[in-house]
Amino acid sequence: MKGTRAKMMTGLASMLLLLSGISSAGMVDYFTDNGYGNPVATIQHPRAEYYNGKTYIAYQGPHEDPYVCAYDHAAKKWSGPVKAGENPMGKTPDPVDPKGPDNHGRPALIVDGKGYIHLIFGGHGGYPRFGKNELGTPGKGKQTHVVTSRPEDISSWEIVENVDPFGTYSQFVKMDDGDIYLFYRHGSHQSDWVYQKSTDNCRTFAPPVSVLKHKAQESDPNLHDAWYAWFENGKGDTITASYVYHPCRLKGHTKERYNGYYMKMNCGDESWENANGNVLALPVTKEYADQNTLVCDTFTTKVKSNHGTCHVDDEGNPHLFFRQQGQVRYFRWLGNAWQAPVAVPGGDGDMIVESPKVVRMLLSQGNSGGGEVCWWKTTDGGLTWGKESCLISSPDSSYAASALVHNAHPDGRMVVSEHNRAQNHLYRKLFLLGDSGPVGRPEEGASNLGDCLKNLEAVQPGPKPDKAGKKNRNKSGEEGDGDE
Repeated sequence: MKGTRAKMMTGLASMLLLLSGISSAGMVDYFTDNGYGNPVATIQHPRAEYYNGKTYIAYQGPHEDPYVCAYDHAAKKWSGPVKAGENPMGKTPDPVDPKGPDNHGRPALIVDGKGYIHLIFGGHGGYPRFGKNELGTPGKGKQTHVVTSRPEDISSWEIVENVDPFGTYSQFVKMDDGDIYLFYRHGSHQSDWVYQKSTDNCRTFAPPVSVLKHKAQESDPNLHDAWYAWFENGKGDTITASYVYHPCRLKGHTKERYNGYYMKMNCGDESWENANGNVLALPVTKEYADQNTLVCDTFTTKVKSNHGTCHVDDEGNPHLFFRQQGQVRYFRWLGNAWQAPVAVPGGDGDMIVESPKVVRMLLSQGNSGGGEVCWWKTTDGGLTWGKESCLISSPDSSYAASALVHNAHPDGRMVVSEHNRAQNHLYRKLFLLGDSGPVGRPEEGASNLGDCLKNLEAVQPGPKPDKAGKKNRNKSGEEGDGDE
């Protein structure tokens, strides 16, 4: 009887799996395989948001176009990917050389107060044909805003012409009162960082307001002060900003970035202040930032420093990290000074501030030639860190991290893309990582490349930048400043 009952239960379980369209043998740990180039990064954020039981995810797919998937946590069911728009910087066919994709037009995603899903994508400074850029220099692409036709439904999208086309590194910040801020760099390298504010669920935006000022140095007109910044919710009605300095040379350009800075915005009167609470004058210049918002000076020692992320604890004190020398260096505000930096192994990622002294970082890092994404934790305010669980690991691949999912569900903390060294193409598998690891999907739904791989033979490896422009769908041939 026990054997017969066991067989019956096994048969019933198999039938239920078949009826639900899921086969245990057909499950994979990625939710799609059609990410392209560098599909995700921390600087365009949020990458995803948990809203009303579902996690909505945006990423860069074929031809650098924006795609969206959704995961229903209760039903354990995926939908998408759905193409949400067209990136004007995309090329046909997709290049196989890593220098081919521009990657700056990756989408940022937010869900408004009525459940409509918004994407900003496609910009790397904006083509000169869009007119004069009063706050920076032109580049290519067009910062584009699209929204779903219906709330909580990714199947149909509409273009909304209400944001400045001269943008890149688009970032949404949604406040508790429903206001939504869009931060971005207003052009190519030599451009201000600005924000536009919406009080009506992104249906309209106020004109751009400059926060960080670009300018040529008086002593050397070839050298322009430029920035890379990261904006996020602070405590209450505030927004934090952490940023690094880029000495941008018109001739002999490099990707060098130095120092680390912090300040915050009081949204009620749109004033800004530093960690000491001193009111700041906008837009912030390099000299002013060095005097008023500096967290760490690496320019003097020529230690390169890249942007990280920033969050605050319940007391409103900021916790942040910058990427330096192959590690992340963690800082926290002690009330009157910045704690000495502590290095944590890792390439990039994000963090959760549970209390003033308990912080968890979710970081991508290398491991014996491969890669992994693991939790790190401190319980003494960052003086020491311990490695906790790894959510994904591979001996053959590395992983690129997004910022944490906005308002994340425990089963969906972060989106990562897999970069396999053995591949001869730039299509990437994408994973939604939760506390128990990747959220699986039936292979049939996760396989979305179609004929993309069949077309690779027509693509010549290693395209020259001037030749790559000939394949650009917009035929502009304008060059940008490379990826992160």
